[in-house]
Amino acid sequence: MNVELKKVATAAERAAAEQFERLAGDLPGGERARAARRAAAERFAVTGLPHRRIEEWKYTDLRTMLRELPPPAARTAGGELEVETLAELDAYRIVMRDGGEAEIAADLAQVAGLEVTPLSAGLDNGEIAPALLDGWPDAAASAVFDLNTAFMRGGVVIRVTAGTKLDKPIMLSHIVSHLEPSANYLRNLVVLEAGTEATVVETFEGPAGSAYLVNSVTRFAVAEGGKLDWLKVQADGAGSTHLSTLAGDVANGAEILCLPFSTGSAVSRNNIVLTLAGPDTTANIAGVQLLAGQQHGDITMFVDHAVPDCASRELFKAVLDDRARGVFQGKILVRQKAQKTDGKMMTQALMLSDDAEMDNKPELEIFADDVQCGHGATTGQIDEDLLFYLRSRGIPETQAKALLIEAFIGEALDLVKNEAVREVLSGYAHVWVAERKDEGHL
Repeated sequence: MNVELKKVATAAERAAAEQFERLAGDLPGGERARAARRAAAERFAVTGLPHRRIEEWKYTDLRTMLRELPPPAARTAGGELEVETLAELDAYRIVMRDGGEAEIAADLAQVAGLEVTPLSAGLDNGEIAPALLDGWPDAAASAVFDLNTAFMRGGVVIRVTAGTKLDKPIMLSHIVSHLEPSANYLRNLVVLEAGTEATVVETFEGPAGSAYLVNSVTRFAVAEGGKLDWLKVQADGAGSTHLSTLAGDVANGAEILCLPFSTGSAVSRNNIVLTLAGPDTTANIAGVQLLAGQQHGDITMFVDHAVPDCASRELFKAVLDDRARGVFQGKILVRQKAQKTDGKMMTQALMLSDDAEMDNKPELEIFADDVQCGHGATTGQIDEDLLFYLRSRGIPETQAKALLIEAFIGEALDLVKNEAVREVLSGYAHVWVAERKDEGHL
C-alpha cells in the first residue's frame, strides 16, 4: 500500500502565510503588482522553503536553517543614517534602510543619462513593471524569489540611457538598523541601454546582535555594446541570514563583471543566473568568501551560453577558518547553436582550520561540438614551498601567511576595473586576515 506523506509546514512557512494575509494591503503597487504578490504567496505556500532534497540546495538546507521567519521590518523615520560600508567611496548614492523606500540623493537628478526611480513608482509603470514582476528564470531559486515577490517593499529602478558613460559608481546601500529580528525584502532593476558604461556597487550592513533576514533580488539587462560591473559587499551582522538572487541578460558585444564579496551573516546564499543572449559577449563572474566561526556561505551560479561566439570566465575564492563551511555550485550550459563558446570555471578554497569544510560542485553541460570549455576545483592549505620562500627572505611566519592569503584573494579582486573600489575591497580583505592573525589563527 502506498501512503502519500503530506508536507507539514514549518514555523517559518506558516509565518509567511500569516504575515502576507495581514500585510498585503499595505504593500506598494497597483492591481498588477497585487496579483503578482498573491500568486507568489500561493506558490510559496505549496513549495515552502528549499531543502536538501532539492539538488541545488543539498548543501544549504534553508528549511532547516531558517526556523523562524521574522516579520517584515517596520517603517523607519527619516533622518541621518551613517553608512559604514564603502563610506569613503566617491559615488552616486542611494540608501535603503530597513527594507524601505529608497532615499535618492538630490544630485542624482542632475546626472546626465542616469534615471533613478523608486520601486513603488516602478511597480505602477506599465513599461517597467513586467521586468520587476516576471518569474525567476531559475526554478531552483524560485521559492526564495516568490517570497521576495510577495513582500518586496524597498528598491530602485536604474536606467542608464544610450551612450552614457558614468564617471563614478552608483552605490546602493542597504542598511538594517533594528535590533529586533526583522525581514527586509528588496527588489532592484538595472537597465543599461546601448553603448553605456556603469559600475553598480550594492552594500549590505546591519547590527551584529540581530537575527534579521535579507532577501534581495536584483535584475539587470545590458544592451548592445554596454559594459556593466556589478559588485556586492555583504557585511551583514553576524546573526543574520542573507539570501541574494541576481539575474540578467547580456546582448551583442556587451561586457559584464559580477562579483559578490562576502564576510558577514551566519548563513548566506548568493544565486547568480546569467544569460549570454547576443554574440561576442564577454562575462567575468567572480566571488570572494571570507568565513570564520560557524558561518555558512553558499555561492550558486548558472551561466547560459545561448548564442555563438561568447566567452565567460568564472573564478571563485574562499578562505575558511574555524568551523566555517563554504559552498560553490557552478554550472555552464552551452546550447546546441552556441558554437565557438569559450567558457572556463575555477573555484579555489584555502583552509585555515582542519575543522572547516568546503563543498565544490562545478558542472559543464555542453550540446555544441565546437567549444573550448573547462572547469576545475582545488581545496587545500597554504603552500609550504611559498611559505618557506618568504620565510627565507626574513619575513616572520605569521606575516608570510597573511601575505599569501591576501595574494590568493587578490587574484579575484584584480578583475575589478574601478581602482577605488578595488582598493577598498583589498582593504577589507586585509582587515579580515589581520583579525585571523591577531587571534593566533595563522
